[in-house]
Amino acid sequence: IACLPQLWVLLTFQSAARERSKSVGRSTSQSRGRTPARSRSRSRTTASPAKRSKTPASESKIRRRRSLSSNSSSSSFKETQNPSGNFKIVPDASGEKRVKTTLTRDVLPSRFSRRIVDKQDVIRSQIVVQESSANTRSTVSSGCRLTACQIIQKTFREKICPSPILAFTCLAIFLPFVYWLNFLVFTPAFIDASSETKVPYTIWGPAYRFLGVLWPIDFRIYFDYRCHGFVLAYLLLHFMFARFVPFGFRAGSQSESRRTDYRCNGFFALVFIGGLFAFVQFCKLDPLPSMRPTLLLPKHWLSLMAATGNIAVVGALIAHFASRRLPRSQLSSEGHSGNFFVDFWVGRTLRPHWLGLDWKMVILRPGAIGLLLLEVTFTLAQWERFGRVSPALFALVVMHAVWIVDFFIFEHTQLFTFEVRHEGFGFFAIVGSLMVPFVYSIGASYLSSKPDVGRVFTTANHPDIPQCFLLGMGITLFLLGYWVYRRSNNQKDLFRRQPNHPAFAGLDKISGPHTQRLLAGGWWGFVRHPNYLGDLMMAFAQTLPSGFAAGLPWFYPLFLTCLLCHRIWRTEYLNSEKYGLSFAMYKKLVPYKLIPRIY
Repeated sequence: IACLPQLWVLLTFQSAARERSKSVGRSTSQSRGRTPARSRSRSRTTASPAKRSKTPASESKIRRRRSLSSNSSSSSFKETQNPSGNFKIVPDASGEKRVKTTLTRDVLPSRFSRRIVDKQDVIRSQIVVQESSANTRSTVSSGCRLTACQIIQKTFREKICPSPILAFTCLAIFLPFVYWLNFLVFTPAFIDASSETKVPYTIWGPAYRFLGVLWPIDFRIYFDYRCHGFVLAYLLLHFMFARFVPFGFRAGSQSESRRTDYRCNGFFALVFIGGLFAFVQFCKLDPLPSMRPTLLLPKHWLSLMAATGNIAVVGALIAHFASRRLPRSQLSSEGHSGNFFVDFWVGRTLRPHWLGLDWKMVILRPGAIGLLLLEVTFTLAQWERFGRVSPALFALVVMHAVWIVDFFIFEHTQLFTFEVRHEGFGFFAIVGSLMVPFVYSIGASYLSSKPDVGRVFTTANHPDIPQCFLLGMGITLFLLGYWVYRRSNNQKDLFRRQPNHPAFAGLDKISGPHTQRLLAGGWWGFVRHPNYLGDLMMAFAQTLPSGFAAGLPWFYPLFLTCLLCHRIWRTEYLNSEKYGLSFAMYKKLVPYKLIPRIY
């Protein structure tokens, strides 16, 4: 009973609020929605000039929106023409002739540093927007030079030496050139009056004098079944070790066609094969003393080289015809031209994965380990023959050993190198990889018969100052080159796997297509190919202790220089095709390819 007055007041307020909402609903519905009869009757009547007719709500909204859109467009146009405050113009040149202006807020940098953003704005405007007359003249002159280079290159490739003729020439002279280099060391033709009347003769039988060397003409030397069997057994050992030995860790890489996994156990293969070599060389049990590498290598050097070349050519033919069944997505861009010589030289398949093996990676092992074994054999043979070892040869073998051991310790980084990711698996890759021991060991084979090259003390036990200087400079240059080579490769590998690592917080980065980014700081802001610079520094350091009396020890660094310069050209061409404007900006930020302020 006490609560009845309060309940009555509450009900009274609710009923009053309900009536008010009904009246508002009726008024709004009558004002906004008219019946057809009223609209027709109103359209017949004419409004007096003193009293203005009411505009429907829909028309007023349209006028309001049009006025707002015109004001916003004019204001945005003014801001685009005269950016101020926290806005900047960033022209977008994603197409060839398209320019699109967008606004970016000048907030705290999240993906780029402050300096790289400013440089990008400047470089984009230089590339897209037409510059002043002075800059135009310089651009025209550089464009003329670029056009001249392109015309010369096009004329050479199309008129003088097209791709099929160039590929056929390389196929024809590759192996004879390797033979000629080794004959310069073992069978040089010293022409004099007495030798011209005699029949040339070498340790491999009668020979023919041609191009300053003696070519053995007994073809049984080039097809020795024992050496062919030994080379096949050596290659099979590497393939079986890579396929079935569970040591090492698996590293994966994403190619253009599929993802591949590779077991990195090359270092264990190096230790195992090195242990077999040491056992055969130093064991005194019969019949191992008659099978020592230092005893058999000089006698069967030419047969081993010929057997390796023959087996490599057969392997290249097998890889070429096996690639006929592969889909187009697994073929290299240059290896399916339709011409046999071009496809056979370059290689049709891009990343072969047959019998559970990544052949692009496995084929690198026999050459690298074989190079170290051959150079150690030359060193031991010199010790057995002369009772001492040349300091130049010893320094060369030690530096090569450091380089090869580093190759197998960081074997997983080779999955992202240029030759593994972009080059085809053809004659050049297979024969070139297997013939590495007979090309890179030219300096060691030359020094093996000269124990006094690089001696730091004369016969009277006086120090040879120039030779000591060359030896010290070679060791210093090698350590510096190895530091540059390893640090730059580690930085590239870490950025590829973890681009947001704290180590790259203060370094410049350039955004590429999709989610890719280019590192423009650290070692890769110093020059565009710092790993190649370190590799060349190590190559020249290995030859410095040999001096300048002979030219053959300098073949390896000169050959590597030509090879890496050609690879730089191919790498930058592919990067320009892949990254477009981003790589052009990177070239502006890092103008030097290999050597700062020189090249």
